[in-house]
Amino acid sequence: MVDKNIYIVQGEIGAVVGAIKRNSRWNTHTPLDEEQDPLLNSFGHLKEVLNNIKELSDVEPNIFLRPFLEVVRSEDTTGPITGLALTSVNKFLSYGLIDANHEAAAEAIENMADAVTHARFVGTDPASDEVVLMKILQVLRTLLLTPVGAHLTNESVCEIMQSCFRICFEMRLSELLRKSAEHTLVDMVQLLFSRLPQFKEEAKSYVGANMKKLKMRAGGMSESSKWKKQKRSPRPPRHMVRSPSGQMEPTQSSTLNNNSVSGGVLFIEQGLSTSILPASDSAGSSISSPTTTDSGLDTCSKATSREDLSDLEQCSSSATTPSTATTLPGQVEPAQSASVESIPEVLDYKESVTESESTSVHDMDYVNPRGVRFTQSTQRDGASLTPYGLPCLRELYRFLISLTNPHDRHNTDTMMHMGLQLLTVALESGHIANYQSLLGLVKDELCRHLFQLLSLERMNLYASSIRVCFLLFESMRMHLKFQLEMYLKKLMDIITSENIKMPYEMKEMALEALVQLWRIPSFVTELYINYDCDFYCSNLFEDLTKLLSKNAFPVSGQLYTTHLLSLEALLTVIDSTEAHCQDKVVSSTAQQDQSETLLAEGEGSTKNGTNTLAGKHNQLSLYGHLSVRTFKTYCLDSKKAPKKPQRFSSCLPDSQELMEIRTKKKLLITGTEQFNQKPKKGIQFLQDRGLLSNPMDNNQVAQWLRENPRLDKKMIGEYISDRKNMELLDSFVNTFAFQGLRIDEALRLYLEAFRLPGEAPVIQRLLETFTDNWHCSFFSIKNKT
Repeated sequence: MVDKNIYIVQGEIGAVVGAIKRNSRWNTHTPLDEEQDPLLNSFGHLKEVLNNIKELSDVEPNIFLRPFLEVVRSEDTTGPITGLALTSVNKFLSYGLIDANHEAAAEAIENMADAVTHARFVGTDPASDEVVLMKILQVLRTLLLTPVGAHLTNESVCEIMQSCFRICFEMRLSELLRKSAEHTLVDMVQLLFSRLPQFKEEAKSYVGANMKKLKMRAGGMSESSKWKKQKRSPRPPRHMVRSPSGQMEPTQSSTLNNNSVSGGVLFIEQGLSTSILPASDSAGSSISSPTTTDSGLDTCSKATSREDLSDLEQCSSSATTPSTATTLPGQVEPAQSASVESIPEVLDYKESVTESESTSVHDMDYVNPRGVRFTQSTQRDGASLTPYGLPCLRELYRFLISLTNPHDRHNTDTMMHMGLQLLTVALESGHIANYQSLLGLVKDELCRHLFQLLSLERMNLYASSIRVCFLLFESMRMHLKFQLEMYLKKLMDIITSENIKMPYEMKEMALEALVQLWRIPSFVTELYINYDCDFYCSNLFEDLTKLLSKNAFPVSGQLYTTHLLSLEALLTVIDSTEAHCQDKVVSSTAQQDQSETLLAEGEGSTKNGTNTLAGKHNQLSLYGHLSVRTFKTYCLDSKKAPKKPQRFSSCLPDSQELMEIRTKKKLLITGTEQFNQKPKKGIQFLQDRGLLSNPMDNNQVAQWLRENPRLDKKMIGEYISDRKNMELLDSFVNTFAFQGLRIDEALRLYLEAFRLPGEAPVIQRLLETFTDNWHCSFFSIKNKT
């Protein structure tokens, strides 16, 4: 019995071949013309192969995919023909005709991704062309979300995402098509970040190496940049050769470990069609139809080092000679009589594929702006392709964060809103905090952009920023202590702002965000312990409580929503305190009853020579701060001790210790203020209060100067540079870790701690001490190595 899948492929062959023959240039064709045409000839060979097999799995996926992908790549086919080929490819993916466990599946998927992301066709009319773009989105979505999509490489995933971003941000396309691209991106981001637990953290030297940078330009390409297009030569067959007998034989193929493809991760089940609504006839009316087409694509190859990556970003402004163009979806080939302008190229990364008889199609030559030529081979032929992992997710995450930069003139409101939306999906789908490479982006760039967006008076961006901030601090606040402090200060500034131009809704949303944070279990307790009881942090709990108390009751007599929200936040704290007190009382009572029971048991066991009371009592007192529910669970099963919350130790400071910390903090603040006026006076004040030893310990004072952020850096520089404090200067320099740093890096770190005085002898003294310390650190490491 013949495999049904063979009939499916044959049916798609008939549909595509029929459309090609119905084209106007085939009205007077002859059989000889069919044999000479590469597209029809390829389909003819595929028919011969299918007629000689009984199972589709007997041939490699590349064999029955290649003719359809050649149609997609072809510059001579019209939009409807390309659309039929894309429909066929999408059907093969949806029906599961490509086995994810096949040894050649990885290379087949790579070829498919390359063909679809570089699709080109002859434009007809705007509406029909948008239908083709819609089908491209559909194939890309199906390709990434089906199980075989796990074989894609990092570069292919980046290309797929770039193609979708490009369609999403092209304002000349219809809103339906752009929204379809937006929904496609949401599904892709959700899948990628939900797979985060399956990926391992890469070495720092590897992260970002040979990765394409996603970088968009608002509004497409500038009118001044005009690049000539060169036709791309057809790719030679790579997966099958012609044998003397006329049969098609597969050649060397790539292999992939089956364990790399995991199931159950938001993949589309095999056989489930993933369709996107087609574009309407009126869609795409905004696409212009000039007589010439600009691809806007300058090409360079991937760089092989960090220095080359910086050159890569300069290609658009420094390159003057275009090379072979590799196009992305939406670039249509103009017909002789009429043409449709292609979607302007908005990707800043470039890639050049040199295809000639003397070199492999995978060899890439890159000439950087300095005139240095680099040649790199991707080594796809005969080598295994590595499935995508954390590097492409980090690059995608970096690009999404760059979209939220309000000071980038290329970022429009639509792009920033889209970036915030996709970041929300990423944070909801994956645990970013478990990966240092992603957490570093969150701490610096993302938080900075979010705080800048909170200053804008555009409600959609403001609301989206607050939503992302909540997701960040709900799950990652243990890593974002400084950022959380800045965020709460920003919210307080918005709430207390008297600017008449600030909308009332912004204050209301800021209060809602604050109330939402306070409802997080143990958040208020964390706030008090980590900030109010930290010597060098703001009294956030005290300041916020005063602010809420002030806004809880109307002064003018008119009640607003902000008053109710402030009162709700205060009641949340009171309810939490009351519940904690009740739990403590009930736990103490239960603990006493349990102790009496254990005492009775202990008396009985003492007769047998054993006494377990002390151990049990100590174990119970260790968890005395837990809730009554947890304690009851312990009593029911004493063998299973309750687990401590991750953010808290079992030995929290008691109220007396916290009061002592608060008292010392007030004295430190007073001493810091006096130091900023007169350093000697501030040091003497702290010595009199017992916070600094007397006589002065240089190491203690140096450490205090380093870790206190409230100190005036100008006063620090004047104090340590005094000739009377030479020993203190040595101790201050010793607090820096210069090991492994170049002299410029060490000097930058050193000068960031204080402001350099203006006198030449003082500067010499400061730099000589630094030089001696750095020299000893440098040569101590060199001698060890």
